Amino acid sequence: MSSPAATLENILYEKKGAVAYITLNRPKVLNALNQRTWEELRSAFEDARDDAEVRGIIVTGAGDKAFAAGADISELAKATAVEAEKSSSYGQSRRESRQAGHRRGEWLCPRRWL
Repeated sequence: MSSPAATLENILYEKKGAVAYITLNRPKVLNALNQRTWEELRSAFEDARDDAEVRGIIVTGAGDKAFAAGADISELAKATAVEAEKSSSYGQSRRESRQAGHRRGEWLCPRRWL
């Protein structure tokens, strides 16, 4: 990510020394995860993975009501059956990867994250 601030709308991403900080930044919708947020999370995790100085990642949520509400229901309500299946399959593949012995998040960033 050459210029994270210019491309990110739904998360905040910064690195301080050996730690990368990712903040879900949609407090008005309890940090619900829409497609854009998933894409931004992936970019941030890939950036942290590719930075040899980053040794850990801390993920937080903005606001004081919720870390993350889960899927953005308003986005799902507008999805076609094909889009909904694609979204479900994406989440399912992450779960199956973890069940196969991978730590949570390892599919994207093999370093430790909290």
